[in-house]
Amino acid sequence: MTASTSLIHHLAGEPDPVASMAKLLTDTPGVCTICARRVPRTADAGKALGTNFADRSMYRATTSLVCPACLWCCSGKPPATLRMWTVVAVPGQTLPASNPKAWLQDTPGLYLGARGDTTGALVDSILTAPPAGPWHVSVAVSGQKHVVPYSDINCGGGRWAVRVETVTVTGTPDEWVHVRGHALALRRLGVPAADVLTGTPRYLKTPADLAAWRSHSHQLVPWLGSPMLSLALWTITKGALDDHPDC
Repeated sequence: MTASTSLIHHLAGEPDPVASMAKLLTDTPGVCTICARRVPRTADAGKALGTNFADRSMYRATTSLVCPACLWCCSGKPPATLRMWTVVAVPGQTLPASNPKAWLQDTPGLYLGARGDTTGALVDSILTAPPAGPWHVSVAVSGQKHVVPYSDINCGGGRWAVRVETVTVTGTPDEWVHVRGHALALRRLGVPAADVLTGTPRYLKTPADLAAWRSHSHQLVPWLGSPMLSLALWTITKGALDDHPDC
């Protein structure tokens, strides 16, 4: 699969990295260690990213260079840094406005959000019915780790890959609808997310609630404790629970 950094950098308007990193770029052609693209301008990866830059095992090429797009995706300080934000990129598609606190605004096809806003619903809609062309979803949980540099571009439907913090979640639209649907039903029963993830029934008040838990939790057995179920639960915010409070 193709790295997402160049797509996101393009949709953002191809901004320069922060000044301290931008000055390290030279007209030295080469292959970027993060995305494996051959580009005309690069920087020394060790100097630009630092020797302690995490997840080097995820690099796509064994070189000592980094391209402007990847450098920009890895640069900045909160809140002006991609690592703080869940990122959705769909060229040519109208997306919701980014979180008001995000430093990138009015970037068609590019959305930056956090769990407390409309992000969960947007991620759900993309994974349920993927766009026909290229698209990207990466989920920031802690805001402390770089996620975008290790994520891929998906194309159309079928099996997709979504980077969530330090894990790549793979699935299909049908799997996603199944897992999230049953997880949502359990959350609406009042089962805490952690208990849905482990398949542990608690806080069930009536025999009917217990029967409903057994029915839905049984459907989730193959995914208990999985990154897929964790992602589904991440998208289920208070807004999703309030949409159908009597379900």
